[in-house]
Amino acid sequence: MEIMGVNTAGYLIMPKLVAAVVVIPLLVFVSAFVAMIGGFLASVPTGVMTSAEYTRGLLAFYEPYNVFIMSVKSVVFAFILTAVATYQGYHVKIGSIELGKASTQAVVVSNILILLADYIIALVMTA
Repeated sequence: MEIMGVNTAGYLIMPKLVAAVVVIPLLVFVSAFVAMIGGFLASVPTGVMTSAEYTRGLLAFYEPYNVFIMSVKSVVFAFILTAVATYQGYHVKIGSIELGKASTQAVVVSNILILLADYIIALVMTA
């Protein structure tokens, strides 16, 4: 690709970053919706509570600001996860051993950065 004059970083990394920052927050919202539906299906048909009680419980603990924090965290985490993985993959030398080391390092570094970002976001947004 470099011989053809293609900007390899822009061609290989940017689509992955854009896709992750768009799709991972969508997956977070879908999973939250599925969790609410799952809670409804686990409690209402079994007779644990009525649908009115379940809906009242959902609305009693609903905080719009928590949904905003969830969306911010999902975008930041998606960026960190994808950026670290693509950086590690882009700088791999030739060989399967180096690829294994790079993937392990990408997992470790992205987990540490996500924990750090979670802490910082919680400090900034809940203060």
